[in-house]
Amino acid sequence: MTRKVYFNGNIITVDSKESIAQAMLIEDGKIKAVGNNDEILNLLDENTEKIDLEGKTILPGFIDPHGHIVPVAQTMMVVTLGDVTSKEELLARLEESIKNDPPAGDNWLIGFGYDNTKFEDGQHPTKFDLDKVSTEIPISVSHASGHLAAVNSKALELYGYVGEDYIVPEGGVVRTVSPDSKEPNGVLEENAILDSEKKKIVKAPGFAEILKAMVKAQKLYASLGVTTTQDASVEEANGYNHILGACAQNNMLIIDVVGLATQPSTKNLMKDEGTPKREYFNHYKLGGAKTWLDGSPQGFTAWLSKPYHVVPEGQPSNYCGYGTQSDEVVTQYFVDCINMNIQVHVHTNGDEACEQFLRCYEKAVEITGHGRELRPVMVHCQALRYDQLDRVKALGVVPTFFNDHVRFWGDLHHDKVFGPERAQNISPMGWALEKGIKFTIHQDPPVKMPNQILAIHNAVNRKTESGRVLGEHQRISVMEAIKAVTINGAYQYFEEDKKGSIEVGKLADFVIIDKNPLEIPAEELETMKVLETVKEGNTVFKL
Repeated sequence: MTRKVYFNGNIITVDSKESIAQAMLIEDGKIKAVGNNDEILNLLDENTEKIDLEGKTILPGFIDPHGHIVPVAQTMMVVTLGDVTSKEELLARLEESIKNDPPAGDNWLIGFGYDNTKFEDGQHPTKFDLDKVSTEIPISVSHASGHLAAVNSKALELYGYVGEDYIVPEGGVVRTVSPDSKEPNGVLEENAILDSEKKKIVKAPGFAEILKAMVKAQKLYASLGVTTTQDASVEEANGYNHILGACAQNNMLIIDVVGLATQPSTKNLMKDEGTPKREYFNHYKLGGAKTWLDGSPQGFTAWLSKPYHVVPEGQPSNYCGYGTQSDEVVTQYFVDCINMNIQVHVHTNGDEACEQFLRCYEKAVEITGHGRELRPVMVHCQALRYDQLDRVKALGVVPTFFNDHVRFWGDLHHDKVFGPERAQNISPMGWALEKGIKFTIHQDPPVKMPNQILAIHNAVNRKTESGRVLGEHQRISVMEAIKAVTINGAYQYFEEDKKGSIEVGKLADFVIIDKNPLEIPAEELETMKVLETVKEGNTVFKL
């Protein structure tokens, strides 16, 4: 039996009364008592360890409501490009990687995280650029959004995008050297790379290497206070379920991981799992389904109802991005998920993608006679409109907002993507609160790392990298931001009875931080540091 008392702290319980406690007792991985110092210290016995918090703050463990932990592990084995500021720097880094650590066998050279909006000319690298690095080794560099990639000629050949008669999967785009040409320029969008059959083509580091990287990835999450995370990329083609299952079988998971079975694999992977409340096996459960209806706003592939503020070069003046699936396919997928009693998570960035989600889920509810109780999740919701929110609430939807867009791409959204007016209302958490809708906040790792302290900061401040406030009326309070990364995340996962707050009977999942977010100035929230992360009573990170 393990008994510990934490005292002399500021324990933000995130319970229904939003109370603040001084101390708590945990035993065998659960919270046994919460109260003031005297109340809890009176429960001490000779087997109880005393931990003086010395004024530090405790929050419930952070819950990541949308992300991809296996790809995060994989990014630790590929060339990182998130900080490059020019094509020349990108190419130099790839060349350095080939020189120092060339891909083994038929493995590809893979890079991740470049952001062309940081380049002086704003242009994506093309096959002509990447062929300078190698024409023999297949090369793929993924955009920061994960919805586009630039590849070299060898990769195009392996993908089958050669000649005049190549076929592009529905919902994908192969960009060409000119509007009247079929010759690919090396930039591939959406299902041109994300289609499950196309994913099989890419040869990457092996199973044993990924398992090792998973250990590193979990340590990263734990160091950021995350005690429950997600992999929204589980499908038969990429073996992620096998990877996560192997981690669970070998007791390698130190935090909880919720897997989502992607659309091509949902029926096969979930056929015996028909409940949104599955129990964890050694910290892993396959808890829901995942599909996507559009792309990314920073990649100019999100599906909008009105044209982009600055239409990308080569596109017509009424270009609004595009969807990836027909209404018939989406509705049938929702019907199948509802009939299997499975919660569905749906990538919807643009307001037209949000509209398709609502239209198709409403139809699926009409067909099946239920589905609202499954808490369907709308993922990202960058351009979710005010007039759509009543329908969101009526369907029992949980929106999870990628609000850090305000910080990292807010200026781009203001100037080029949405324009000054629409950009004020991206990630409309203020409106969601007004309507009484529970919502969560995520970073979509590995697009951005799972930094929920930064998420709290950005939700409260809503400042872009240039310092512009984007959507004053969409700012939320510190406590509402904390709820979005704790108790609301637990609700999204049907785990609000076990996680998300510091209450008697719940799991002892919590994080110790150096400052009290309810007392420091709003502009200093991002300076808070995680000192210790505890999962079910066990310390999984300590500074």
